[in-house]
Amino acid sequence: MQQLRILWVDDEVEHLKPFVIFLNDRGYNVRTVSNGSDAIDLVLKEKFDLILLDEMMPGMDGLTTLREIRKINTAIPVVMVTKSEEEGLMDDAIAGQIADYLIKPVNPNQIILAIKKIFQADEIRRNKIGEEYTKFSAELSQNLFASPNWDEWMNIYREICNWDLTLDEINDNALSQTHFLEKMNCNSEFSNYVSENYKSWLKSDERPNMSFDVISEYIIPKLNDKKPVYFIVLDCMRLDQYFAIEPFLKEMFDVDLSLYFSILPTATPYSRNSIFSGLLPVDIARDYPEYWVGSSDLDNSRNRNEHQLLEAHVRDLGYDLEQSKYVKVFTMDEGNFILRKIETWDNDKLIVLVYNFLDLLAHHRSKSQILKETIPDESALRAFTRHWFLHSAFYEALKLIKKQGATVVLTTDHGSIRVNRASQLVGDKETTTTVRYKQGRNLSSNDKHALHIKEPEEYGLPSRSMIENYVLAKDDYYFVYPNSFHQYMKLYNGTFQHGGISMEEMILPLAVLKPKE
Repeated sequence: MQQLRILWVDDEVEHLKPFVIFLNDRGYNVRTVSNGSDAIDLVLKEKFDLILLDEMMPGMDGLTTLREIRKINTAIPVVMVTKSEEEGLMDDAIAGQIADYLIKPVNPNQIILAIKKIFQADEIRRNKIGEEYTKFSAELSQNLFASPNWDEWMNIYREICNWDLTLDEINDNALSQTHFLEKMNCNSEFSNYVSENYKSWLKSDERPNMSFDVISEYIIPKLNDKKPVYFIVLDCMRLDQYFAIEPFLKEMFDVDLSLYFSILPTATPYSRNSIFSGLLPVDIARDYPEYWVGSSDLDNSRNRNEHQLLEAHVRDLGYDLEQSKYVKVFTMDEGNFILRKIETWDNDKLIVLVYNFLDLLAHHRSKSQILKETIPDESALRAFTRHWFLHSAFYEALKLIKKQGATVVLTTDHGSIRVNRASQLVGDKETTTTVRYKQGRNLSSNDKHALHIKEPEEYGLPSRSMIENYVLAKDDYYFVYPNSFHQYMKLYNGTFQHGGISMEEMILPLAVLKPKE
């Protein structure tokens, strides 16, 4: 490591000799001056890595000296040394962009610690986080070996997402790669677990909350509140994306976070209709055939009647939604429309808002080279989500809802996963064009890469004929046809997709937000 050059500014410079010797013996090059003017002259002429600056000096005091130094060099770290702990003084110093401050009398170890905090903080933190991750990895292996149940899988994925955000901050490529491999292993185990247990969940009360439970479990109990209840669905929001915006939610609301499981396939026509109807897709197709069009490729067609399904569901649960609103948001104009309307909804029982930006982002990224370069990986997706949220009409809407004193139930219908491995699939011309799941006749796929559903009704899914079935991709696989293998690889590899079986797509956030007083 290159020798650090330190400038120490103190009017009692003759008392600093023992400290200078101490620092020089430990490899630091220390210069001393007794006043602010000399310090400014030296900063103009020479390069220093750190300045130790006495706050109380005759003539030009420390804060004035600091302001002059900042005119010359805005980046050099400055540690203020002071006899006072007055809050106002420290506020002034912090506003002047100091790196740290020490209270007199100063001892040598305090100085070394301050230097390490400034110049070795990233390395120290990386080492500490590396140790903590090693412990997490060992515990994760033990948990996987013990065959976790659905509740334990929720906790595993929550921890994984917390680590996602921690590793974003330290930018350690080796640790990030290790974490990526851990997630791959977890998704492999998770996909097998879901494949083995999903069918039994649909016939038992011993299961996680799922898409069709959201209204009855989280919305209905709140409809007796005096204030409106806002049910907000951010289409295609992963748990790690939610964690990226949660700190800003907590500034306005008391947050109670739960997790639930999406139904299969984890695609909007299935999962979101299940949320609003309280039904499995097979029941929607049977009870409301006018709302369930023939092709699952027609996502927009299948989701045109969510409001009607919601009203029927709520009536079945014993509530009248005569005063309610339902708005889908695709554009900025639609987002701004909500901002103008919120104060007029004060007497409504339930307001449902569906924001489609994150889903549109995932779809358009697959087709846009600019978006692919802007969002190359999951870390960039989280950063982009945070940036969007802070500049969105949705964030402004939450501020107005908070002022209104209303409760918000915030969730999503499914997540997405970045697909990295192609799996060959054979089907006829009527097979759906979706990437992570296929519906059709005579489907053939690799059983290691996919769940083949030959009896759709047992999985709560409708079929268009007796011989039709479904295939759902596991882990981070996506389907390609043998005769267009390389064409589809070029098109889809590295894109964010949904419809299959993975933690990212299935384990979803549901946050109840109550305005802070």
